[in-house]
Amino acid sequence: MVRIGIIGVGGIANGRHIPEIQKSSGGKITAICDINEKALKATGDKLGIPEHLRFTDYRDLIASDEVDAVEICTPNHLHVPMAVDAVKAGKPVNVEKPLSVNLDKAQPLKAALEENPVPNMMCFTYRFMPAVRYAKEIMKKGLLGDIISVNVEYLKSSAFIEGRRLEWRFIKEYAGTGVLGDLGVHLIDMAEFLIGDMKKVSAKTGIIVKERKKLDSEEIAPVETDDYCNFLAEFENGAAGVFTVTRCALGHGNTIKYDIYGTEGVISFNLNNPDILNVCIGDIDRECESMHTVSVPSKYRITQEQMFINMAEGKDCPYLPTVKDGLRSQKILDSLLKSSEENRWIEL
Repeated sequence: MVRIGIIGVGGIANGRHIPEIQKSSGGKITAICDINEKALKATGDKLGIPEHLRFTDYRDLIASDEVDAVEICTPNHLHVPMAVDAVKAGKPVNVEKPLSVNLDKAQPLKAALEENPVPNMMCFTYRFMPAVRYAKEIMKKGLLGDIISVNVEYLKSSAFIEGRRLEWRFIKEYAGTGVLGDLGVHLIDMAEFLIGDMKKVSAKTGIIVKERKKLDSEEIAPVETDDYCNFLAEFENGAAGVFTVTRCALGHGNTIKYDIYGTEGVISFNLNNPDILNVCIGDIDRECESMHTVSVPSKYRITQEQMFINMAEGKDCPYLPTVKDGLRSQKILDSLLKSSEENRWIEL
């Protein structure tokens, strides 16, 4: 049994990590940590965590003899220092995305892993969706031929949540980027996972809701991070990418669409329906110029947290996203911001 300690028990921990661990096999949450004592108590009571395993200092959780592996579910600027301490303690670590606020700030974790290469994972959640994993297998077989282009959308309306205040995601010091790092990083990871490395990018970012009330007062302060990012990408294999990322898309709670076009076929998926693919592959589909729907085989279904537990147990974990992938995506995030600021293509 892998005994898991969770650092940060806010929305992402309670919304995804904790429920998935509870449904997984081979793992158990034994300790939690948060500086918000109210949140710590609520989550601790819900999970039945003993008082002595409810920490307000993350270093105490990492040092605990009752923790085998560590999950980091905190704001972006805290990911790297916390992960470094887990790595130095020799404990497998799972890090929320994006890896950091910029690539320079992520370097200490790269160095720590080079010195002590413990099992590590990035929370690129959508890489675990069955449609994505099945699409990867289809593309590995060459059934799409040479990839020509990919059109990608990540649409949310969360910028317009009534009364939403200036939380850490809107402050550059803590988040680094806005929608780009919060949502767009998933698209970046999936695109390189499915298609290959990007060669260069060109981006345009913007802020729609320009100010909000602070969390602890009625004072108005500026929003510092992007509400949308539209970008183009050229891949090393010659494919072209068009990406739309926004939290200003009314009518969308959380929509991710991919259309991948090759010389021999097409794959399309919408992760609101993660168990199906729409495809046009083979002579009949091409002759009829039609798409048809296929159900994803059950063997492609696995959750992020089950994969983390498997990794900690030393099992084979195909397509596992690691800190190395997080570093790569962080480099692209930095390049996209630079492209938008300088209004030019940036070579990767």
